[in-house]
Amino acid sequence: MEKKVVEESLGLEDKVQKSYEARLDGAYGILSMSKRKIIFVTEKGRGRKSYNLVLDLPYEKIKSIRIESYYTLILEDVVGLKHSFKSVMLAQIVEEALKEIMEQESN
Repeated sequence: MEKKVVEESLGLEDKVQKSYEARLDGAYGILSMSKRKIIFVTEKGRGRKSYNLVLDLPYEKIKSIRIESYYTLILEDVVGLKHSFKSVMLAQIVEEALKEIMEQESN
């Protein structure tokens, strides 16, 4: 289950705040926002599914967040890598949730 993969990447006092179905650079999966980082787990297969952690990005490593289209959110990290998320939710909703969680943790 993808929850197990997400939980294994979290610290003891960290927990998921929000999750959204999304595609990261075309790969389907779940975008999870914990108290300290953003995590993306891909899902493959129909009957027997496999899950892989493909992004584990602490909030302090996020340089910028921008909306590219109604459903696409772009994150750029401090190294200069851009991560393009296409969500089933409006990008504005995902962006607002991410910024709200990041703000709570910086306080």
